[in-house]
Amino acid sequence: MAPLRGLANRDPFLVFLAVAAAIFALYWMVSARHEVIDVPLSVQKSLSDDYEMMAGKKPDAQARAKLIHDYVADELLFRAAVERGMQMTDKTTKQRLIDRVRFMIAGAPADPSEDQLIGYYATHRDLYRAEPRMSVDHVFFEGKPGNAPVLLATLRSGGVVKGDDFWMGHDLKDYGESMLRGMFGQSFLDTLKKAPAGQWIGPLRSTRGWHFARVRDRGASAMLRYTDVRDQVKQDYLAAQTGALVEKEVQRLEAGYNVRVEQ
Repeated sequence: MAPLRGLANRDPFLVFLAVAAAIFALYWMVSARHEVIDVPLSVQKSLSDDYEMMAGKKPDAQARAKLIHDYVADELLFRAAVERGMQMTDKTTKQRLIDRVRFMIAGAPADPSEDQLIGYYATHRDLYRAEPRMSVDHVFFEGKPGNAPVLLATLRSGGVVKGDDFWMGHDLKDYGESMLRGMFGQSFLDTLKKAPAGQWIGPLRSTRGWHFARVRDRGASAMLRYTDVRDQVKQDYLAAQTGALVEKEVQRLEAGYNVRVEQ
């Protein structure tokens, strides 16, 4: 305080300038501070759980990084929507605003040529590969059957076992692995994948109950013909074009925030 008092004794106007400069500097520091986007562990776990449910496996480091990136991108787009005065109050607002801002950024992309679509199909072949499939017979029980060895022996000898009704029936023909995973769970699918074709096994527990099951046949993953998936190729191509424009804007918006990923 002594230097300030000395300055006041010499020239009070200099004190005014010094205080004003200090206030301005403080205001600039506060206003220039970046807003924060937190990605807590609870959010990361929810993202990983959703990924595992859809993919049937836990995300690796690369997939986890993309999940976090997409979460932050959505948050940035949502905040951009709010800054544009597009606030609403219903529960679906956030996603609807994100989608609207995406469209405002990218607009409606031009219709691709046939050469562009074929080129996209050729360079993204993994997107157009049919997943492995199985045809499965099963006998379903809501609770674990008490005489399981007898029932299994009956089935293996060609006999008939009457179980409980199952909403999708007992003959599951040409079901993709993702559908079987969604219906019965990953562990059930893993057991079916290892089971010898044509042989009854069980009882197996699933997310629905208990089953005796027999894999009749399997189909390997195969490339889908361009003519069969052209409409999907077009949708994917347009989505990729839009995504590139949106990603560029996300990077610009991200420069104004500090993104904190809790470890």
